[in-house]
Amino acid sequence: MTKLLKISPEISFNLEKIIGRCISILGIRGSGKTNTSSVILEEILKYKYPMTIVDIDGEYWGLKEKYELLVVGKSKNVDINVNVEHARQIAAVSISKNIPVILDMSGFLYEDTYEFLLNYMDEIWNLAGRFRKPYEIVLEEAHEFIPQGTKNDLKEILTRIALRGRKRGLGIIILSQRSAKVEKDVLTQAEILFLHKVVHPSDMKVYKEILPISPKEVSVLISTLNVGDCVFFFENDYRVIHVRERTTFHAGFTPSLKAVKVPKLKLVSSEILKSIKSLTKTKVKEKSELIKLQKEVSELKNKLDEKEKYIQKLEADIETLGKISVEVKQPEMTQLTKAMIEQFITNGETRNIDSEKINNFNELLEETKLIEYDKLPNNVKKHVDKILNRIWKVSKPKQEMLRFLVNRHPQPYTYSEMAEWINYSESTLYKHQPTELIKMGIITRERKHDGYHYASNIDEFVTNEFKVYFPNSENEKQIITNYLKEKLQ
Repeated sequence: MTKLLKISPEISFNLEKIIGRCISILGIRGSGKTNTSSVILEEILKYKYPMTIVDIDGEYWGLKEKYELLVVGKSKNVDINVNVEHARQIAAVSISKNIPVILDMSGFLYEDTYEFLLNYMDEIWNLAGRFRKPYEIVLEEAHEFIPQGTKNDLKEILTRIALRGRKRGLGIIILSQRSAKVEKDVLTQAEILFLHKVVHPSDMKVYKEILPISPKEVSVLISTLNVGDCVFFFENDYRVIHVRERTTFHAGFTPSLKAVKVPKLKLVSSEILKSIKSLTKTKVKEKSELIKLQKEVSELKNKLDEKEKYIQKLEADIETLGKISVEVKQPEMTQLTKAMIEQFITNGETRNIDSEKINNFNELLEETKLIEYDKLPNNVKKHVDKILNRIWKVSKPKQEMLRFLVNRHPQPYTYSEMAEWINYSESTLYKHQPTELIKMGIITRERKHDGYHYASNIDEFVTNEFKVYFPNSENEKQIITNYLKEKLQ
């Protein structure tokens, strides 16, 4: 029996034609993208086709008016509340038991969304290789997850699904209001496209590269599209169509003063809900115990690190004072600084010192650092300048993250922890991931249960960069490290 998808009065096509294909729905906000995707999903769900819908704004739960879908996330419209650690379990249940799932990510932080989808899509990819049956993935705001010109683990998996998923039965529908920001390798592999209205020149350029007509004709054609209209492109043929209205509740409606009646929604079977809830409860208990232990370990480690840094600082100050007495040749100042150190270290406690003396001491140390740096070979100083130039070329948020981490070396921090200290929001820091600085080696990144942790790696970085100049000398490397830290202040 032919399974037809009735998308509009102008077109309908066989369900078999979309299995394993990459479909793109593009256009500006308000042009009808979400309605188009909802109509396609309504048609697919009629045939109980399993899928995962990545719902960024919590707009797709209205599909439950007519179809059985499991909604998971943290918003008020979910069937089950889940966290990052539940991602692989939900994916496994969905693909193994043919359960359509909506991942409502509207209640997640940026970094948690990334971690959840990374684990979820990795599990889907692995299990699809085992089950090899039709399965669809719907990705809203695709430019956020498969951006042009940026590399990350999640993008790699999603791109793999788009380019090679067909052999495993995986198809993907990507939606974006900024087509120019979506990875071109993915867009060029899209076999079915619904091109709604765009106005930005770079987005229009993408359309001109796709459609087999002159650029001028594309501009005229796209400018005439109304809400719900789009250019349907398939098998090198195109036509303007008007996508029918969705028949299920539109949960993404624009708020107004009129009361909106929410329809009765279909529920997933109680057995499935019960089994998934038991899995998530087990994970929550395990995680709470693990987090408690990790927190205790982290607190102890922080205390040890602080004590170690304090000891290192005191040792470095004493070593510096020894050099000052020889190089600066100011006996009175040397006596002063020794007296200050004696005052400064008494039974491990800090005593009050005259502020003018402290300022003189600090100025003297700064002069000494400059003198030591100036004595380094010119080729070494040129190498340092090149490093600084690379740092100054990255965005301001990335520079601030580096500055923060260097000042707190070697303590690791998450985006949320850094956002509490520096003048940028967590979402801004997440959008400005310090990829270049990680590649340089001056920052390290480690993925843990609660997300990525970043730390300064400046000591090892300097050792690796300058070992060709000073293979056996630590003093010069320390001078360079101090100089870089000063420049990053």
